[in-house]
Amino acid sequence: YFRDLHATLLSARERVTICGWCLTPLMPLQRGNREKEAASVFAEVLRDVSERVDVYVLLWCGAPIVFEPTQESVKQAVETLKRIAPRVQCAIDHAAPFSHDQHQKAVTVDGDVAYVGGMDISTFQGDRWDTSEHRLRFGPNWHDVQVRIRGEAVDDVQSNFCQRWNATVGWNELEPLKRTTADRSWTTPAQIVRTIPTGFYPFAPDGEYGIYHVLIAAIRRAERYIYLENQYLWAPEIVDELRDAINRPRSDRFRVVIVLPAKAYSGKYDNDEHVRALADADGGRGIFSAYSLYAGGPAIGNSGFRYLPIYVHAKVSIVDDEWFSVGSANLNGRGIATDAEMNVHGIDPDVARHLRIRLWSEHLGISEEQVAIADPCDLLDSAWKDAARQMETAITSMTLPPACMVRTYIPGQNVGSRALDLIQAATLEH
Repeated sequence: YFRDLHATLLSARERVTICGWCLTPLMPLQRGNREKEAASVFAEVLRDVSERVDVYVLLWCGAPIVFEPTQESVKQAVETLKRIAPRVQCAIDHAAPFSHDQHQKAVTVDGDVAYVGGMDISTFQGDRWDTSEHRLRFGPNWHDVQVRIRGEAVDDVQSNFCQRWNATVGWNELEPLKRTTADRSWTTPAQIVRTIPTGFYPFAPDGEYGIYHVLIAAIRRAERYIYLENQYLWAPEIVDELRDAINRPRSDRFRVVIVLPAKAYSGKYDNDEHVRALADADGGRGIFSAYSLYAGGPAIGNSGFRYLPIYVHAKVSIVDDEWFSVGSANLNGRGIATDAEMNVHGIDPDVARHLRIRLWSEHLGISEEQVAIADPCDLLDSAWKDAARQMETAITSMTLPPACMVRTYIPGQNVGSRALDLIQAATLEH
C-alpha cells in the first residue's frame, strides 16, 4: 500500500485529500535502504506535492485524557507537518464527543484514485509498514489491508471528505473534483458505505449505518462460508447473526472463520468471550474456528528462535467467494454505530475470490495456485488446521518457524484484561 501510495502521490496533478485517525509525519513510505527511506518521508513527500497541487489533511482531534492518541500528540503531529509542508491545508475534526472518534482512513488523488481500508499513515501503536512475509522485527508485525479504487466509487470517497472538511472548517467551498480519466473498463460493482453517528455532522443529522446493514445482509445470505479478519469481535449484534448462521439448517458444509489478534490492545476479554460464545454455538460440529497470526525467526535465547503475535488490524469480510468488504470499521459498537467509519464493499466473485486467495496463501504459507484449485471448505477443514498444528509445535519447541503463520486463537483468563474491559464499559460503546 505505502509503495503504491507514494507513487500515486508523486503523480498528483490537481488535488490530494487524506483523512485519518492518526498520523506520523516523519514516517517513510518506502523501506529497504536509507536512500528509499530518505526520499519517502511522508511530510516531505507532501511538501513536494503541495508545491504544485492542493493538499488537504483531516485528522481526528484525539482524546482529551486517558486514551491514545491524545489531543497533545495530534497537535504535535500537525505542527510537525505544517513546519515541513507549510502549503498543506490541515484541519482537526472535533465533531466526535468524548469516548468517540473519527476512524476513517481514506486518500484520494485527483478524483481518479482512492484508497480505503484499515491503514493509517502512522507508526502509532505499531509501524504500519510491513510485508506479507511478516519477518520478525523490532516492534509488532502488522497485518492490514487497504483497497485501491478507480471509477465512480472514487466520487463517494471524495464527497465524504468534502462533507467532513466543510463541516469542520465551517465553509462550503470544497467540492469533489470531476473525474478526468477516460477509462470506463471497470467492471466491479462496488459501493462506499459509512458509519456516521447521529448528531456528528449537519450533512447526516440522522446518521448513516450502511456498514452494519451490508454486513448483516451478507451474513444472512451466506451459504458456504463466512471469513472475517478483524481487530475486534465485540458487537453482540454481529455475534448473534453469526450464531444464527452457524445454527441455520443446511444440506452442505458451512464454515465460519475469524482471524483476530492474539492479544488485542484493548478488549481482549471481549474477543475471548465472543469466541467462546460462537464455539459453544458450534457445539463441536466443526463449523466455527478462530485463529491468530504469528511471526517467527532467529532471536536471542537458548533455542535461537522466537515467536511473536502479528497484530491483526485488517477489517476484511468475505462471504461465499461472492461478496467482500474492506475498510476501517471494527466489529464493535464503535465500528458499526458510534464512530465515523468507511468501508468499500462489492458483489464480484472474481474480486472476492482473489482477495481470499491472496490472504489465505499468505497465512497458510502455500502458493496462490494451491489455494485457487482447492475447495474453500476443504482448506478450512484441512490446511488451516494442519497449519495451526505446525505453528503450535514450533512455538512449543522453539524450533525453526514453519511456512505458515496461523495459530488457533486462545481465549484466556486475563484479570488485567477484564479490569480494562470494565473501565471501557463505563466510558466507551463496545
